[in-house]
Amino acid sequence: MTLNAIIVDDEPAARSMLRQIITEHCPMINLVDEAPDVKSAVKLINKHTIDLVFLDIEMPEENGFALFEYFNQPTFETIFCTAYSEYALRAFEVSAVDYILKPISISKVILAVEKAIKLVGQNQIIQRVSVLKENLSVSKLQKIALPMADSLVFVQLEDIFFFEADGSYTHVVTKAGKTLVSKKIKEFDELLSNDTRFYRVHRSYLINTHQIVKYNKKDGAMIEFTNGFSAPVAREKVKEFDEFISDIKV
Repeated sequence: MTLNAIIVDDEPAARSMLRQIITEHCPMINLVDEAPDVKSAVKLINKHTIDLVFLDIEMPEENGFALFEYFNQPTFETIFCTAYSEYALRAFEVSAVDYILKPISISKVILAVEKAIKLVGQNQIIQRVSVLKENLSVSKLQKIALPMADSLVFVQLEDIFFFEADGSYTHVVTKAGKTLVSKKIKEFDELLSNDTRFYRVHRSYLINTHQIVKYNKKDGAMIEFTNGFSAPVAREKVKEFDEFISDIKV
């Protein structure tokens, strides 16, 4: 697969560095052109068939997010180039939006391109960017993207009861029901490691502590949720979880 791409960045040096890395290390990318701002990028996208946009966020006049205001149904995938904080990067990850953290490195570009190739054609970039902007605007992440066979499903984090491991897959149990996604539970644990609502009580269970209705420590520690489901607390986790749960502020 060869993807036609453009680079959008107001800094010539940044464009030059990214162009060199892509040319030398990403043979599947055909760089069509470059743009110094959003309006120029819109003209290029309308002129050419563009599959992928490498998009800087912080630019004068209009930031990178403004690009999506010019298209009702964009068919291009996007990799954001950003120097955002750790929290913001977590918002990118849970929103399933690819990014390259500045200063740019070869390995970061290659990894982002590999991830973007898998998403090309899903045409959900508007929805993912909308979720990203929502997550960036608050102090707690609001939504998470769940990868399905040929699409992404977005759910409110507060609506999740727990994640249950199933080999290389994970069952995500929400108010809407149970969904099987092709991610290991470890990946969700890492994504939500800074979110105090979620806790890994067992190697097979990552739970939303805000959905607990009962914590029973008799005959093996068990947690009951508001939907009637339950999950075990691993024996070696009980003491640590007791301390954690006592500090919860709902």
